[in-house]
Amino acid sequence: MTKFETPRGMRDFLPEDMEKRRYVLDAIRRVFSRYGFREVQTPALENLSLLTAKSGGGEEVSKQIFSLKDQSGRMLGLKFDQTVPTARLVANNSQLPKPFKRFIISPVWRYERPQAGRYREFWQADIDTLGSDKVEADLEIAACSADVMLELGFKDFYIDINNRKLVEGIALDYGFTETEVPELLRCIDKLDKIGEDRVIDEMKSKKLDEEKGRNLLNALLPEGKPEEVLKIVKKIAKNKIAKEGLAELEELFKLAKAAGVYKYLRLNLSLARGLTYYTGIVFELKAKDAKIGSLFGGGRYDKLVSLAGGQDIPATGISIGVDRLVQVIDDAGLIKKSGATKALVCYFPNCKEKAIETAQQLRKAGINTDFDTKERSISKNLDFANSNEIPFVVIIGEKEIKQGKVALKDMKTGKQDLLDIQKAIKIIGDSK
Repeated sequence: MTKFETPRGMRDFLPEDMEKRRYVLDAIRRVFSRYGFREVQTPALENLSLLTAKSGGGEEVSKQIFSLKDQSGRMLGLKFDQTVPTARLVANNSQLPKPFKRFIISPVWRYERPQAGRYREFWQADIDTLGSDKVEADLEIAACSADVMLELGFKDFYIDINNRKLVEGIALDYGFTETEVPELLRCIDKLDKIGEDRVIDEMKSKKLDEEKGRNLLNALLPEGKPEEVLKIVKKIAKNKIAKEGLAELEELFKLAKAAGVYKYLRLNLSLARGLTYYTGIVFELKAKDAKIGSLFGGGRYDKLVSLAGGQDIPATGISIGVDRLVQVIDDAGLIKKSGATKALVCYFPNCKEKAIETAQQLRKAGINTDFDTKERSISKNLDFANSNEIPFVVIIGEKEIKQGKVALKDMKTGKQDLLDIQKAIKIIGDSK
């Protein structure tokens, strides 16, 4: 018999994996909704011409798109992020009230080499505000991101913030041309990942001047508390575009103090974000002391909706790497099994109907309940409950039926009691 594996770079998720993911995703949804973002969904497939033209990552990203031709000869591609499809959605629905605040949680696909922590199919949870060019919208993105981490009980994180305008302006002052800047910023964005020497090698491979590149990297190395880095950057932000970016950052940091999130922010001058559709403030959220890289990433993209066929609409947003976030939260021991099965109902011979009735009573009371559909012995059902970490077993026998009660076994303590069904429901429901 042929054994089929999952496609390369893709995974199955077993029940225990899904319970962890559901716990994290439920927290994300709660926080997103708390900030006034409303859920939408876009198709897995988009027209390939949209994805290749609007990817903002040049040839490197275009090569990562899974593409296919349908039976009518149309060229399609699996979405590689949530931002480009959202720009298309908003362009097609000009009647939406502005600002339009949306969130989306779904898988995306990129054809790249699978490695530790990186897959070809992975999940993203995005928030975006479209229709506001004010710094307040960027602040909300940062504040909402921080609150997701706090909702999950994780406090050891920081948000790196920068402004593409600031970096572009400084790059122009260091002798780079406007046409060189997009490729230059893609190189600079890799500084934290591959180090200065390899970034210089990439610059040289793109025919960018090495001496100018080294001088620029030295100027962009400072990172840390915003007030300290701002003192440095004010000395090198000389032209109009750089000063505009600097002013936006100063306003954001001022508002962040009012929002109570300033303590989580760092100003990182080398943060650029690789996709060229970013136009202003950019973000990356990272867990302290983690080697997993950024958990969230995003920023302002004021031109993308018009490039997707709509009006010129300012926009800002951030994307959560769900797989990485689940791993970090799980490693920290912060995941609670809220969606797991809490009770298993089993029965002695000739007691099936009452057992079914009991299982339904538990379910209608809001208790996640499994039922023995194999007519196994009680001992095998207890083994099954242990294997699946089900904390309670409800046993129905002739004695229980005669007395109008159920036998409730606590699998952690081994204690078994004869109880009224309502009492059993309360004990199971109150358990943690």
